[in-house]
Formats: sequence, C-alpha cells, structure tokens
Amino acid sequence: MFAGCTSPAPSADAASGGATVERSQGVDADLTRVNAFLDTRPKVERPVREAGVREHEAGTVSAEACGVCHPDQLAQWRLSVHAQAWVDRQFQAEIGKSDNRWLCLGCHTPLLVQQDRWPVGLVDGDVERPRLIDAPVYDAALRDEGITCAACHLRDGLIHGPGLPDSTAPHAVVADPDFRGPGLCLGCHQAEEVFPDKGFVCTFQTGEEWQRSPWSTQGGCPVCHMPEQRAPAAKDGPVRTVRAHWWKGAGIAKIPGKYPPPEANRPGLALALGRDGDAVTVTTTNANAGHMLPTGDPERWVQVVVRFLAGDTPVGEPVTLRFGQTWEWVTPPRKVADNRLAPLESRVQRIPVPKGATRVEAVGSSHRISEENAAYHHLDGYPTSIETHRLTLDL
Repeated sequence: MFAGCTSPAPSADAASGGATVERSQGVDADLTRVNAFLDTRPKVERPVREAGVREHEAGTVSAEACGVCHPDQLAQWRLSVHAQAWVDRQFQAEIGKSDNRWLCLGCHTPLLVQQDRWPVGLVDGDVERPRLIDAPVYDAALRDEGITCAACHLRDGLIHGPGLPDSTAPHAVVADPDFRGPGLCLGCHQAEEVFPDKGFVCTFQTGEEWQRSPWSTQGGCPVCHMPEQRAPAAKDGPVRTVRAHWWKGAGIAKIPGKYPPPEANRPGLALALGRDGDAVTVTTTNANAGHMLPTGDPERWVQVVVRFLAGDTPVGEPVTLRFGQTWEWVTPPRKVADNRLAPLESRVQRIPVPKGATRVEAVGSSHRISEENAAYHHLDGYPTSIETHRLTLDL
C-alpha cells in the first residue's frame, strides 16, 4: 500500500530493487542530508522533519506526555484511526511488498523521529532503491503512536492550534489558521503521485472532491470529522466549545473493539425504501460526506444489498448495489470505472418485486478491503466492513 493505494500482489520491480543503508553521521549532518533530499520530493513524501527531533531528547513529544494536561483529547485520540495508522495490520502487510516503504511513512508516522531509517537519496532515481541512514534519534514507542499529537501540533518547537480565547496554557500557542480549515488535513488526504514504471500509485483526491462540493463554503474537514463539544480544552480548564479528536473516518475499526462512539460522525450514506407499483425503489444519497462516497483508498466501497422475503424465507435472488472505484493493477495502475456518489447526489434504483414476496429488506454497509485481498494478506479476524443501515418495508 502507498498512501491508501494497493496492488493485489508485490510489484515485479520489487525483486530487482533494494534499499542501501548507511551509518548515521550525527543529528545535524543527517538532517542536512535528509532535508537536501526531501526538498526535491513531492510534499506527500515528506515527513515533519524538525519537529520532535530536538524535543524528543527531553521526552516531551509522546501522546502520553500531552495527555497529562489534555486527558480528554488523549482518550479520544486513542480510539481514533489516526492512533492506529502504524499498527494497522493491513498497512503492515502492504508495506512489506517492496522497498518503497519509505514513501508511506510521511503520512503513517509523520514525524521523522518516529522513523528508524531516514531517506537521503535514490539509486538511479528508483523509489524502490532508496538510500537510507540509520536514524540518530528514534523511538519505536513513539512510532507505534502513528499520527500522534506532535505530528499536527508541533512546529519549530512551538505548539500550534486553532487559537482559543483566554488561553492560559503553560506553553506558547501559535494560533494557526490551518487548524480551522482544510489545510492541515490535506497534506495527507490530498495526495497524488504516479510512478510510470511501478505497479503502485498514490491516489487521494479527497481535498479536490471537497473543494468541488457544496460543503466547501461551510468550513474545512474539522466541521464533520472533529465535531464540536462542550468540554475543557485542558485539565481543570473552563468548559468551552472545543472539537473532538476521534477522527472516525469510514466507520470501520482497524482493531476489533477499538473505535469511537457512534456520535463521532454519521455515515455518509442515507438510504430509503419505497413502493412504486410492482417494484420497490431504493434511494441512495451521499447525504453527509463532503467528498465522494467512499473516498480515499481505491479499494473501499459502499454497498446496499436488497433481499425479498415471504415471512423469513428468501424469495428470488438478492440485488447488490455497489458504489466505488475499479482499478486494473498493471504497470502503471489505471482506474477503469468509478460510480461513487458525489456530495448530495441521490440515485434511485427500481427493482421489480418477485412473486410471493411480502417484505423487502435493504442492508447498507461500508467496506475497507475485499475478503479475497484480506485472505491474501493473512488478515484473519481483521475488520473489513461495517453495517451502517438496515431497513425493511412490508409489501
């Protein structure tokens, strides 16, 4: 997987590739080399470099350290998909396919100090043949935190945030407009990169999808993905309007049982059943997502399965409505179909009622990965989908 994209099997190039690992020359020298290389690369490949390297020596960049003063935010973040960005079993299976692993880390472990090896170049320009150095500063426990607090809030030794009135924080806080709009999120969620001779791509267009939507004038990503709450911003602080740190995403847990509560945000899909003469109508609407439904990883899809019954006995064959992308995993990969729902788009499917049916049931669900690909990656017990709707209509 690279930034939410996958090929069903390792690329053919992987066998001929290979990383070159060099010794560290010390923090200052290594940062100079890393910066010189990454400044030539697309934004999506760049980790947050300075943040945390110096501070880590004082032990102040872990989520646990932040949680001493921000326990509510820490508790919410622990349930979020951000906290699971590194430990996610699907991600771990995907990044073992080739030596392109370094490309993915800028989003899954965004702090350079979270990475055990730092990129300083490529052999013959091949992203599967990176030149790496053993990190002079590295913490495996911090790596396991994935998208940790400092990845968003720490810049140049200062804490950045939305800027709250009457703040009495014991540290300086920079009021950063990126925290009130889409800017902070789109570093990873608007990311496109094509590698012409490779069997993988980076293909996140969530930002562009949002910018084309009616929701683009209503604020940025936090409006939906960080819902407002009345709570203290810090321990023993005044109750005020703050935003939750759940980041529910598509609604599918990465670790069974570890997920935000239902109020974190609503499913994007709205589903309705109706009767039209000798048929039923199934109306699917992207009612709540400010981007395409689904968005992000091209393997994701949303589906509705319609079943007719006589009592509890099935009548006829079920009808499946599927909304998603279809890709051919060739070199380079290419998208061949896309029937996702645009923001506020509705579609009506008319389905004839089979003889003898007395009831119709429609079950909506969201899917991260197919059962076939989950089996290929040995992801036994991995949550691949979640039911979002179950409607019935007596005929």
